Amino acid sequence: MNQASETPRTVPIPLANNHHLPVAEKAKEVPLKKKGPAFGKIVLGGATTLFAAAGLAAYLIHAAHYETTDDAYITGHVHDISSRVAGTVVEVPIDDNQAVRRNDVLVRLDPRDFQVNVDKAQADYDRANADFERVDELKGDGAISKQDYDQARDALRVAQANLDDANNQLGYCTLAAPTDGVIGNKTVQTGNRVAVGTVLMSVVEDVWIVANYKETQVDAMRPGQRVRIHIDEIPGHDFNGWIDSLSPGSGSTFALLPPENATGNFTKIVQRVPVKIVLDPAGVRGYERQLVTGLSVVTRVDLVTPPRAEAQLQASIPPGR
Repeated sequence: MNQASETPRTVPIPLANNHHLPVAEKAKEVPLKKKGPAFGKIVLGGATTLFAAAGLAAYLIHAAHYETTDDAYITGHVHDISSRVAGTVVEVPIDDNQAVRRNDVLVRLDPRDFQVNVDKAQADYDRANADFERVDELKGDGAISKQDYDQARDALRVAQANLDDANNQLGYCTLAAPTDGVIGNKTVQTGNRVAVGTVLMSVVEDVWIVANYKETQVDAMRPGQRVRIHIDEIPGHDFNGWIDSLSPGSGSTFALLPPENATGNFTKIVQRVPVKIVLDPAGVRGYERQLVTGLSVVTRVDLVTPPRAEAQLQASIPPGR
């Protein structure tokens, strides 16, 4: 066979993937593999920068429109029920966590000792009144001095005061609810001997939110601005409300030991201003018993939407009007 007529063959080069390619094709493959990863890094870096810029822009827009804090909680009017007289409890017609109306009877004390005092005071009053009537008749005839008349009149007044006081003491044996609310912290039972001033239970009336915003966050806050409220106890439902008022002082102002910045070394600490937030009554309907004092809250104040007109009107009324 003639070797000069044979077609020359390229020598196969072994590669890492166990395939064989001609030398000319190898020269073309290698540069392509080097360009691929570099191009992908450029695309990835550009996308990351774009997303970061978008996130920063969204944050700045949100920060300009809203102020948020998780240093907030639910509070309310808590009326402590205590006895004005010492006595023995004979009846407790209510139970823990029970809803009550104004003037509902909460506790009754044994009234017998106080009834005795009323009877004695009534007898003293009747006697003093009879003496005064006799003296008053004699005064018209000039048979009694002005001094005796004044003494009889003063004795009647004292007897009247003692009778009123005895009736008041008897009335204190019945403890009634001062307002509508829910019973909490009940510690009294039938048969207990209670002393004057002993707290027997509490009546919780209404609830609102106190949000402690940093002093750098309250500059644009005004009464009536709308607030979005998230309560940890109710994760599936957010509530609406509005700012009622801002505290006249920071939280440290009313602390048990207020700061004394004029003495010693001074360290600046960002103060927090309590902001009272009222819940929208329409939004809490059906959740009244779940909104209890002490719950943790997250609040977000809308600084852009115009405040409620009625709140602005109320805020413009001078105190005492």
